Amino acid sequence: MKPQTATDPILAQLDDIILPPSISDLPLAPGYWLLAFLLVLVIGMIVRRFMLKRRYHAPRKAAIALLNSYDITSDEFAAQVNTLLKRTALSYLPREQLARLNGNEWFEWLDSRMPAPNQHQFGPLLIKRHQAQGLTLEDKQALQRLAKTWLSHTKPFDQNQIGNPSHFSSKKPGE
Repeated sequence: MKPQTATDPILAQLDDIILPPSISDLPLAPGYWLLAFLLVLVIGMIVRRFMLKRRYHAPRKAAIALLNSYDITSDEFAAQVNTLLKRTALSYLPREQLARLNGNEWFEWLDSRMPAPNQHQFGPLLIKRHQAQGLTLEDKQALQRLAKTWLSHTKPFDQNQIGNPSHFSSKKPGE
């Protein structure tokens, strides 16, 4: 058999091969639109949750930065720390309930947010600030460490704990 050339009359009668139009990527099937919508929704929820969590913890982070800026050798250090802890707590909880706490009630409420090994240490240190000898440098360092622990604790503030003795142990600070 001999090869046929373009001048062959039979081949000249053939038309070129017509390709079908390419398949479009759009419009997508409804399932893909639903999947895209759900993906955007989930990403939006994750971003929103992240932003809310970041906004929720912002006062505590600002308080930690402020605590680090305090002069630990100052005679007013303990009062500054106490005020800072109360101001931070007030940014999370209603003023009417929290502002009335002072003395042992305040120390117990502070302890209720502390891990067990660090409980019942705030009271003796904060009471010592009113005594004639005041706090030693070691006491101030311990108070700073406790305040950082309290401020770093990420457990959400519970409004029901304010003034609720069931959340406090029977042990008083200083015992």
